Amino acid sequence: MTTTQRSRGAKRRSGGNLAVIGVIAAVVVFIGAVTGILVASNSDGSTAPVGGSGTDAVAVPAAASALAPTGEMNAMGLPVYETPGYASGSASAGGITVQGADWAMGQVPLDIAVRPFWTLTNTGTSEVTLGEPEAQVREGCCPGPLVLGASTLAPGESTVLTFELSMHEGMDGWHDMGVYVPIQGAGDRFIELNVTGDFRN
Repeated sequence: MTTTQRSRGAKRRSGGNLAVIGVIAAVVVFIGAVTGILVASNSDGSTAPVGGSGTDAVAVPAAASALAPTGEMNAMGLPVYETPGYASGSASAGGITVQGADWAMGQVPLDIAVRPFWTLTNTGTSEVTLGEPEAQVREGCCPGPLVLGASTLAPGESTVLTFELSMHEGMDGWHDMGVYVPIQGAGDRFIELNVTGDFRN
């Protein structure tokens, strides 16, 4: 084999090696891009707005709160679970503000109890008194009794509102409820809160 032939063979091998290296680099870049997308989203690829509404919302994983037992049992002997899903949006009226005004619980099993909750904060400059909260069933049934902590809030103070939901066979399906908290001394003003869930096994 002449020197020229050896040189040509070396060039061919060198070109082939560069092509293989190029393919490997492209695969590594692709895997990195896919990994970045998966890390930026949750397991089902969805996100949910929290801490605002519309363009002011901050995207966080939809599974912000997983279905997990608290270790408690309710009055009917059912296990109590952490409220699943996520809370998004905000509501305000009469100096009271709620971040995470809308609970989207997703699928909730039958024969357990969950307790959606909201933190109401006086963001105004004067004392605010809250009236008796009421639930309105838009679809589904059976909200439990509403439990409000303090009803009078000084500026900067907060209180928690919650109620229990537990469905059994025959009460399964989509549930959509509004919760309304009147602001005393503010005319017909009230805070509107919402909760939805698909109760089924």
